[in-house]
Amino acid sequence: MARSLIGCMLLYWLIFSGWSLALHRNLDTGIFDLGIHCQAMWLFGQGLPDFLTTRGMPSLADHFTPILFLLAPLARPESALVFQSAVLASAAWPLYRLARLELDDRVSFGLALAYLLQPGLWSANLFDFHASTLAMGTLSWALWGLHSGRLGLYFGSLFLTLGEGEALGVSVILLTAEAWRAGRRRTALATFCLGVAGVMLAGLVMRAANGGAGSQYQSLFLQPNLNILSWLLYGVLLLLPLLFLPLVGWPRLLPALPVIAANCLSWREGQRGLDHHYLSSILPFLMWAAVAGLRRWRPPAWSLGLLLVANLLMHRWLLITAFRPHPELVQVPAGASLSADNAPGAHLCLRQSLFLFPNPLQPLCWGNRTQAMVETIGEAGMPPLPGSLQRRLQECGLDYIVLSLGKDTWPLRPLDKAYWLSELRRSELYREISPGLFERVVKAPLRMPAHEMVPRLSGDGAVLVFADEQGVWRQVMGKSAQFLAPGHSPEVSQDGARVIFVSEAQNLVPGDRNCSADCFLWEAGGLSRLGPDGPPGRVSAYWGGFGPDGQPLVLGYGPERKPPGKTGLWIGPVRDGVGTRIQQDGSLEQVGPSRMTSRRVGKHYQLFDGPRALTKGEVDSLEPSSSRDGQWLVFNRGGRILLSHGEQRWDLGPGCNPCLSGDGRWLAFSRDQQVVWRKVR
Repeated sequence: MARSLIGCMLLYWLIFSGWSLALHRNLDTGIFDLGIHCQAMWLFGQGLPDFLTTRGMPSLADHFTPILFLLAPLARPESALVFQSAVLASAAWPLYRLARLELDDRVSFGLALAYLLQPGLWSANLFDFHASTLAMGTLSWALWGLHSGRLGLYFGSLFLTLGEGEALGVSVILLTAEAWRAGRRRTALATFCLGVAGVMLAGLVMRAANGGAGSQYQSLFLQPNLNILSWLLYGVLLLLPLLFLPLVGWPRLLPALPVIAANCLSWREGQRGLDHHYLSSILPFLMWAAVAGLRRWRPPAWSLGLLLVANLLMHRWLLITAFRPHPELVQVPAGASLSADNAPGAHLCLRQSLFLFPNPLQPLCWGNRTQAMVETIGEAGMPPLPGSLQRRLQECGLDYIVLSLGKDTWPLRPLDKAYWLSELRRSELYREISPGLFERVVKAPLRMPAHEMVPRLSGDGAVLVFADEQGVWRQVMGKSAQFLAPGHSPEVSQDGARVIFVSEAQNLVPGDRNCSADCFLWEAGGLSRLGPDGPPGRVSAYWGGFGPDGQPLVLGYGPERKPPGKTGLWIGPVRDGVGTRIQQDGSLEQVGPSRMTSRRVGKHYQLFDGPRALTKGEVDSLEPSSSRDGQWLVFNRGGRILLSHGEQRWDLGPGCNPCLSGDGRWLAFSRDQQVVWRKVR
C-alpha cells in the first residue's frame, strides 16, 4: 500500500500543480493573495526593504510569516503554486504512517486517500498561495514525528509552523496536551515553551512592524458573530467529508479548537466555509481524530467515490476555468511601477512598485486599517471626483495602469470601475496602448498623491472646517483652529455650531464596534455617532451633511452608496439636494434641483446654468460652489480658482476645492496643502 500511496501523492501533485498553473494562466489568481506573497519573497530575495506596495505595509505587519525568507527562491508565482501542491501532497504520507500506528494497512491507505479527496484541501490548494496553507503539511509531519518518536522531525516541523502565521502559535501551545497524552512529559513542556515563545515573538514583531499598533485582524472580533446556527453549520461542513468520524477522537481536536473558534466568531463569513484556506491548520487534527473513529467503524470503500464526485461538483467552475483558452497576458517592463487589477497583477508581482488598482490613487484594502478588512469584501470605497482624480494621476507618476475588462471588478464596484476607465481614457496623462493597458505619456517619479484639503464654510463665512492627514479641524474667524477628531469629509452647519464628518476610528464614542467607517456629529464640544447601523463589516459611511432645516443627515452609506430614497451609485457629497451619480458608461450625471449643473462636453467638464453654458473650451471647469442667491460662483478651471459675478470674472490664482459661504462674502480653497480663507466683498 505504501507504494500505491506514493503513486497517489505523485498523481495529486501533478494534477494540482497543473490545475493551479492553468487557473493562474487564465487569470483566476490575484494580487490577493498570490501577488502579495510572491512580492514579499521577491523583496527578501533581492535584499530590498520589507514593504509591500501590494498591501500598503511591511509583510511582517500583515502576517507573521518569516518562512517567506526561506522561500525567497520560489518567488515566481508558478514556482510557489507548484511548491504548495507538493507540500499538501506530502502530508498524505505522515497521515498514513500515523494511522498505521492504530489501524491496518488497508484502512490507513483509505484514510490517506480520504485526505487527498478533502474539499477543504482542494480549495486551499487552488486558492492562490498562502503561507498558512503550508501548515497543513508541517502540522501533519509534526504529528507523525511526535507519535513515532522522531522528535527532531517533530520540533523542526513545529518551528516551520510557527513561521507560517501568527495564530499558529496557539495551536502549537495546545499540542502540549497531545504530547502529554502520548506520555512524553518533557516533550510536552518543550512544546509549551516553544508555542508561548512563538506567540510572543509574533506579537512583538507584528506590533513593531505596525508602528506600535495592533494587527488589523483583531478587528474581525470587535463585534463577534454569535449566530449559533452558523456555528453548527460550520461544524457540519468540517465533519461531513469525514463522515463525522473525528467526533470519536475529539480530544485530538484540541489544537484545532482556537482556529475553529476564531472562524466561528469572526464577522467575515468566508472563514466559515470550505472554499478558501481557513481549514489549513484544522485538517491535520481532523484526520488524526478520524483515526480513532476508524477503530470503531469502517466506512465502505465506495464512500471515497462519493467524496470524489462531491468534490468535483463543488469545484466544477474552477475545473471549467482551467480548461478555457488562455488569454493573452500583457507585458510590462521589469522595474516599471504600475497599478493593476487583482487578476493581471498576479503575473506582474516581481517588482518593488506594484499596487492593487486603484491604489495608490484611492487607497482600498490598504494598510493596517480596520476599514481595509471591510474593503476586502468589495462593499466599501468611493472614488474621487474628476478634479481630484486627475490631480492624483498627475502627482503619482505611475508608469503603467493595467485593467482587466471583464466582469470581475473587485475590489471596485462595476460602476466605479467604469468611471475610472472613463476618466483614464479622457486623461491626457495616459494613452491606452492596448485594451486595458495604459502607459504614462511623460514619465515622472513615482510618489504617493498628497492629501487634499477640502474646506467648508458656515453660512456667514465665520467658521471654517477642513480635514488634513491628522483629521478634522474647526476654526472660528480670528481664533486658532481646533482639532475635532480623526476623520475626513467634514461638512459644517449654516450657523457653524455643528460639524458632521466620516471617521474610521473605533474609539471616538463608547460602543462603536461595527468595524466600519461611521458618520459622527460634533456639537458643543461633544461627539455622537450617527450611523450607519448594520451587520459588522457590511455597512460603511461615505458622507454626511445638513438638511434645509439644519438637521444632520447621514446621506450615503452601505453597499449601494446613495442618499435615502435615491437610486444609482452616487459619488461625492450631496449639498442643498444636489449630488452626482455614475452612469452606466462611467460618465457622471448631476442630480438635484439646482439650475447650475456640471456636464461633460466632449472630453471636458463644463458648467451650465440651465441650458446656458457658463464655461467652454478644452479645459475642465470643476468643483463649483455658489452663494445661496446664485449671484456669486466660484469654480476650478484648469487648476486655477475663478470667481464669477454676472459677466465679471476674477482669476484668484492656483488652487482647488473652492467653497463660497452662503452669503457669498467669504471664500476658502486649497493651495499647496494649505487653506486660503479670504473675503470676497
